[in-house]
Amino acid sequence: MTVFLVLFAITMPLISPGITVAYTPGDEAAIFGHTFAEEYWTNDSIIVNTAGGGNASLTASYVHVDEFQAFLIAFNEIYDATGTRLVLPYQLFGMHYKTPENKEVFIGTIFAFLLVHNESYGNNQLPDVGNENAWYLVPMASNRSWPDVTTEVESIPAERLGQGHYRFGMRYTNVVARVVSTSTDGGFWWSLLLPIFTVLISELVIQYDIVINSDGTVNAETVYTIGQVTRAKWLNMFDVDPADIIKPSMEISAVHYLAVFTSKYNVTRTGTGMTVPAPTQTTPLADNLTIRIGNNNERAFDIGLGRHYALINESTTPWTTVNPSLNALNCLVAATPSDFLLIAWQAPFSALVFAHMAYGLSSHLRAHYATVNLLIANVMTAFHASTWWYAVTFPEWNGLRVEQDPVYVAYTNVSLSGGGNSLLVLGILGVAVVGIAMIIIRRR
Repeated sequence: MTVFLVLFAITMPLISPGITVAYTPGDEAAIFGHTFAEEYWTNDSIIVNTAGGGNASLTASYVHVDEFQAFLIAFNEIYDATGTRLVLPYQLFGMHYKTPENKEVFIGTIFAFLLVHNESYGNNQLPDVGNENAWYLVPMASNRSWPDVTTEVESIPAERLGQGHYRFGMRYTNVVARVVSTSTDGGFWWSLLLPIFTVLISELVIQYDIVINSDGTVNAETVYTIGQVTRAKWLNMFDVDPADIIKPSMEISAVHYLAVFTSKYNVTRTGTGMTVPAPTQTTPLADNLTIRIGNNNERAFDIGLGRHYALINESTTPWTTVNPSLNALNCLVAATPSDFLLIAWQAPFSALVFAHMAYGLSSHLRAHYATVNLLIANVMTAFHASTWWYAVTFPEWNGLRVEQDPVYVAYTNVSLSGGGNSLLVLGILGVAVVGIAMIIIRRR
């Protein structure tokens, strides 16, 4: 069974377990081993068994201060019925807060994939999929490609570093990624189902540093690092030097997917306020995106696609910073059918986890959905319905280590209480390498 069939077999049954009766606060302990009333916690030994005989080990981390919550759900490792081990750096980081006008907001970002392209169309340094050669770089670690290498995964438990200061995350080393063609002439399916070309990435570390300040601001810095491509192999048999494959004309993009549900919303350019139509081709962005919710278009959060990144050579001792400040390019991209196929396996698990978190944290949602499973169905529909994909492109790459800064700014008010409309936001973050999420809490 191929890796993706294993993922479907393991994750599809996950939509059915969980709380199926009316929820009361504290019931979430049956899923997470902790309650949402606690200040912070990490459980890195959550085991989910499936009807097909597989199982998955998960990590959950959580921070709670007043009406602000942040959480992380991640895979540790997955086993299919035959005992085959997979380590996938699946990441769902979520935040819950209320806007100054008391609308409830959930934001989630999910790790999906990187997109590599060979710049040859339009001289725009952007991924013009369909007009130039492009490949997905999809982490799916096992020991089949390099038996001498073991992919390791380690949780970074939630800890309180000081007054209002918290940190949690995950660390992966020796991450194996399959290179999958975006071609629609059959290349996609062959490279997806067979290990035609595989690369080894030295490390992936994802940490979240959250600071609740005395003036009511909250800074949640999300640090993503993707290491250097250190080895490459054809057909799991023939080793090649990555430098012989990764050409200077190749560039790499972090592709993101955004789904919004349970509220009216629109997408605008932050600087001008002009509505942005769903993309039908690659469209450069010179401005951040703003998500506005409700009939009065209240700003819920901004997506700041980082402008700078660093390029580092891990092959030297000590490591050499090739360039400390390069310019990243931002664009909206038209989704292809293969984009959706690569993230489809995440839908059942993402819906289950996100809905349980949202249902437990929001009395408003509990008033509208008799059980959490009714909310899961709504989340699943929205997951597949979005047309919003955006990317951060790194014009200089060469297979080296990349560190970059995308920024999220959410507008909330922890001092308000009571009712209000709800907005759930589920964004799928395709490996944004060093990331920063800033949550600004405004009081009235």
